[in-house]
Amino acid sequence: MSKVVLDVSMSLDGFTAGPSVRAEEPMGDGGE
Repeated sequence: MSKVVLDVSMSLDGFTAGPSVRAEEPMGDGGE
């Protein structure tokens, strides 16, 4: 059986941030 791990956080206003938050990508990789 496979195991899936997600590394995502959501703020109270509904924005999501992916991993690797940095100055060039303030929402992280794949953040919306």
